[in-house]
Amino acid sequence: MAGAVDRLLAARPRLLGVAAAGEALGLADRELLHAGPPLADPCDPPPVLLSSAVMTALHEGWAASAEDAEAQVRRGVLRLSPAQSRGCVVPLAAVVSATTPLFAVGEPGGPTVQAPLSTLGGPDTRMGMRDPALLPRLRERDAQQAPLWRRLLAARGPLPLLPLAAHGLAHGDDLHSRTTAANEALAAWVASCGEPALAQALTATPLFFLTVWMAASAAVLRAAEQGDAPTLVTRGGGNGERFGIALASDPGRWITTAAEPPQGRRLDTAGDAAVCGAIGDSAVIDLLGCGGLALAGAPEPLQAFDGHLPADHETLAEALLAAPHPLLQRPVALDAARVVATGRPPLVALAMLGADGRRGFVGRGLYRPPRSLFAQAVHGHA
Repeated sequence: MAGAVDRLLAARPRLLGVAAAGEALGLADRELLHAGPPLADPCDPPPVLLSSAVMTALHEGWAASAEDAEAQVRRGVLRLSPAQSRGCVVPLAAVVSATTPLFAVGEPGGPTVQAPLSTLGGPDTRMGMRDPALLPRLRERDAQQAPLWRRLLAARGPLPLLPLAAHGLAHGDDLHSRTTAANEALAAWVASCGEPALAQALTATPLFFLTVWMAASAAVLRAAEQGDAPTLVTRGGGNGERFGIALASDPGRWITTAAEPPQGRRLDTAGDAAVCGAIGDSAVIDLLGCGGLALAGAPEPLQAFDGHLPADHETLAEALLAAPHPLLQRPVALDAARVVATGRPPLVALAMLGADGRRGFVGRGLYRPPRSLFAQAVHGHA
């Protein structure tokens, strides 16, 4: 296991550039990428994914109305497929289309992973809702924000991401449910590039760093694939129906289980609304060892999850992760064999979304995939 873990620990992902998904991934017209494993029926996705597909179709000009867009999904004209098999990670219920601007994260000689730019000034398609105010934010993202990031990175060169993440961890972030400190460090770099307006907008969007760190986490994990650490979990995520993982020994094979809803404190306005099953590729953050496995050093999320934490949460990282990371100053790399041996699954910090595809964000949650998922993966490897 030493060689693969050494490669994982040596990975130094950088923010490389920005390109549309059609260029970066070869994504075809009317093809949409979603989080997690393949859907049981791409023509009948969970309501949160359907809403995101509808809003994306309206943004792209593919449909004249929400009803028209929904009918295109039902007929298979808009085609939904998993993002991670294309080298991309997407948050929550977001979908990626050919014109979606993507951050490229990686390093020379290592894997490159893409993740979508978030909108500024409000929720984006990740919330799985049909908010008309989303459309102008998507236009601003594509027409103004993406070209600005492209110019910044072309002028200043690739931006190392592990120092920003380490700063976040040292200042109260878990890097999943809270990325405020890391995001402020990113905003400070943008300000140093002579873009104070963008820096101010980033500071006002404290989870902007999340999708960047998703791509970085995925790139670090993929450095261990096909090596001598076969039971490391290197991919994972949920699609609202199923939650799945893949091991380093066979990263293209999803092992899945029913996606139970995350549990947590609801917004006062959420009432008893049904919550969508676990959804989002941001689980790769927790599989690396941050998020739900780093709550002990993150006072604000720890307090927010009070009453929903398992009794063993403080010792999960020590029990389940393979090695200490020299820059992040914490253990990393989830070993499925340790999950099986200890009987203690990891915690994944995932937002709770209204299952109806209309309410959007209803609270911050925690999801704990069952031990049987990891046992199935380890047994399949053996």
